[in-house]
Amino acid sequence: MREVLDFIKANSHIFIIATMILNTILFALLLLNYNVTSNLKDKYKRLVKGTSNKNIEGILHENMDKIEEVNKELDRLKNKANILDNRLSFCIQKIGIIRYSAFNDTGSDLSFSIALLDNNDDGIIMTGIHGRSESITYAKPIKEGKSSYSLSIEEIQALDRAKDNTIDGRDIKGSRRSKEVS
Repeated sequence: MREVLDFIKANSHIFIIATMILNTILFALLLLNYNVTSNLKDKYKRLVKGTSNKNIEGILHENMDKIEEVNKELDRLKNKANILDNRLSFCIQKIGIIRYSAFNDTGSDLSFSIALLDNNDDGIIMTGIHGRSESITYAKPIKEGKSSYSLSIEEIQALDRAKDNTIDGRDIKGSRRSKEVS
């Protein structure tokens, strides 16, 4: 035992220097640990901000419940949009109209043919013939862009305009409100 004490006494300055180096390293690690912990505290505070001291697990469960509700609502809205798209395909979406004078003795293009078609080119053509003594209006069914009845030149023009979705040679690209015409 005496030998150990003599060795320590003889080399005490080495032990003191080694201890000081170790203490300096430990102090640096302590500062690094403090900075990391401080950053984590700041991130945690931002995470739980406005949650009135709830724990993280409760916050995560609450957010997951909200995400599930949003996903259910999104699925419901997608389903509703699909139903509306389907319904819209059967609504009148294409219109073609031609005004003309059916007889030489009448003026002002009072006769007309109008094609009303859905997205599948199904619908009707209505024609109104105006004469001096009477006016006649009749309709012909249209299926897939064709009629089982013979069509007049004006009715064919109205049908072509509706199928092309053009008015006076201009392409219709939007709703009436957007007024996008090329």
